[in-house]
Amino acid sequence: MQRPAQMTEASVVQALMDQVPFVQMSGIRATNVAKSGPFDVRFDLESGTNKVCVYAEIEQAISPRQLETIAPWIARLKAIEKDAAFAIICPALSQQAQTYCIGAGIDFLDLAGNISINVPGRFVLQRTGQRSKNRVQAAEGPRDVNVFSGRFSRILRVLLQNPTTWTLSDIAQELEKESRDNALISEVTGRDSVGSVTVSLGTISKALSTLEEQLWVRRRGSAVVLPEPKRLLLAWTTKYRERYRSRLRNSITYPNPFGKDLARISDALESMSLGAFAFTGPAAATIRAPFIDLDTVDIYLPPANQNKELKNLAGSKAEGPPLRFLEPYDLGVFMYAKRYEGIPTVSDVQAYLDLAARGGRDQKQADYLFDNAIEPMWKAT
Repeated sequence: MQRPAQMTEASVVQALMDQVPFVQMSGIRATNVAKSGPFDVRFDLESGTNKVCVYAEIEQAISPRQLETIAPWIARLKAIEKDAAFAIICPALSQQAQTYCIGAGIDFLDLAGNISINVPGRFVLQRTGQRSKNRVQAAEGPRDVNVFSGRFSRILRVLLQNPTTWTLSDIAQELEKESRDNALISEVTGRDSVGSVTVSLGTISKALSTLEEQLWVRRRGSAVVLPEPKRLLLAWTTKYRERYRSRLRNSITYPNPFGKDLARISDALESMSLGAFAFTGPAAATIRAPFIDLDTVDIYLPPANQNKELKNLAGSKAEGPPLRFLEPYDLGVFMYAKRYEGIPTVSDVQAYLDLAARGGRDQKQADYLFDNAIEPMWKAT
């Protein structure tokens, strides 16, 4: 895929002069835009009768890790000149970078219209959540990968299952162990010939580099540690929710003639010789953290395993909540899956993702699952 075109420093300055970042912000404008000594640009930001001087550095892209290195410098400047703002300007600034800036007290704006300028006692302006309407997109650097997708997300599963200290080789060995010892994965790979959950050392290295740039992991020599696992899980949840609806379009729903008891449903499905399957969402959560009655029973099942006997359910009389069969978007959904009282279920992390993606009252059960299963698991490590 072709990368978005980069913008020159001059074009960013011109965008400021054209008031591009302040579209639909009544009364907000930049004036006296000019080059200024050690800074890339200086301008006055006006809001009605209020005005503040902004000194800014222009960056094509910047990551939370890079922001962390300049935060002390920004703090010193703001302490010296308390009536001015010192900002970072990017064509597009990622949500993670914006969040870090706000927390660290770094002023910023981008050409999509995201802005945070805070001069205590004089000027406060903040707007976030704006998305770029052109090909200029938020980026963190050429090495970054989407750690929330496909095989890269398998590294997240290892880290979130046991948020301890990991080396690159430890993660590789853990993935090999999961491929070898996880009965559901073995059954899926044996039937569908889709391989294992192992990934190359290069893939693990790329994922860890991105996680480090986003400050989701910290380096300890040759190892990494996950200091705030919940923050990473919530970031993954946000990305997961964006794709969940499109994934549902590939699901198939059948009437449930087996009633409400999950053990009975599980036994009936296993009698159909479907191969590997696992309950997820509310069905998985109710086993470990009972909270609500089921309205749909979600089940991960590879398409190749949907045999004729299963399809015969289409004409059945419903005796319980409908059965919705989801196509696993990656083999990683079966990582750390277990049998609870004989019922195959996905990991608590995967169940949490699917609950949170459903939203509504399922978000409340996701929170309940986190408090009663996931967080205690982390504390036990």
